[in-house]
Amino acid sequence: MTTAHQISDYATGLRRIPSIVLVTKSVLLLLWLAVIAFASDDKTDRASLRGIKAVCLVVEVMDQGHGAGSGLSQEQLYSQARDRVRSAEIPIDKDSTTCLYLNVRPLPAMGKNNKPVGLYAIDFKLEFMQAVALARDPSIRSYASTWSLANLANVPAQDVERTTREISADLVNRFIKAYKSVNK
Repeated sequence: MTTAHQISDYATGLRRIPSIVLVTKSVLLLLWLAVIAFASDDKTDRASLRGIKAVCLVVEVMDQGHGAGSGLSQEQLYSQARDRVRSAEIPIDKDSTTCLYLNVRPLPAMGKNNKPVGLYAIDFKLEFMQAVALARDPSIRSYASTWSLANLANVPAQDVERTTREISADLVNRFIKAYKSVNK
């Protein structure tokens, strides 16, 4: 004779297996995506950095209401980036029309009933923005990214802050290297 407890265990087990498989597949997909990094850092892009005398610095952490528990501090990331740029002897001028823009977007992985599962995907984008004119009509000017790097990392919730600091620092260091390569 089957008891109600056995039926409950059986039913619960059936429901858990697909959700565990789904979470496992999601984690594997996120880990695979972690190796993806996008860049616009070729010879032409670096040439757009030549002759730049000063940069403004903008750092944004796009919370979207989900990352509130991520521990990310926009002010800390700004200070870290500012200190790195200054130590590389690249002047920072808040009124400059050439800007280094760091955007960080933590996205929590959500499970059943829209509850966080303890993993985050963190989207990073570092862009150098400046005024540009269209070749076909130089009277048309716009503000555009002429050099950029991007990265996507997937980490456990407890590592979000540390990983964000490390990857942000790496991206800024790569900008400094690109800048220095054309401004000797």
